[in-house]
Amino acid sequence: MPANLTPPEDLLAVFGGFPEKQAHALLETWALAVDSLPGAEQCIAWNMPSLRIDGELVLSMLGFQGHNSVFPGPGVIEALGEKLADFTITKGTIHFDRDKPMKASVVKAIIAARIDEINGSFPRPNGQLKEFYSNGWLKATGKMKSGQMHGAWEWFRRDGTIKRSGRFKDGQQVGTWITYDATGETYKVTEFGRS
Repeated sequence: MPANLTPPEDLLAVFGGFPEKQAHALLETWALAVDSLPGAEQCIAWNMPSLRIDGELVLSMLGFQGHNSVFPGPGVIEALGEKLADFTITKGTIHFDRDKPMKASVVKAIIAARIDEINGSFPRPNGQLKEFYSNGWLKATGKMKSGQMHGAWEWFRRDGTIKRSGRFKDGQQVGTWITYDATGETYKVTEFGRS
């Protein structure tokens, strides 16, 4: 397994606690998920190895006596519908073979559906808005107020580097706006008057 796909020690300890074939199936499936989400944080959530993007839980994974499971939530299962016909489904959980990794196409479909679901969950009641690229990197973040952009906003490239930042007041650009080059260095500064 490539080093960039290898889980941190605490996750390796969880996966390593299963029989060899099962641990291999879990680790291979995990690597597919991590490869699809290069910006994800690998962590433990709900006592399971999990992936988060900018604080948002994408999925968790764990092995059991007779199967392995991916936990993307009920919204993903509903969105994928017939695509999961070959799997045993429980509330928010997709079971897969105990000793064989899940197919890459299924892992990618699960992640795509979950990112769509996360993007659709914004803006939050407090006005917070985030949008993610399909690879899990943050695309934009800011706040909405009465249906308009308000306060500090940032936009990012697909590789996670910052692209632009600035402020809005009731939907209008105000103050200093910065455009960044591909390395994240300031490229251009534009003034939009008082903030």
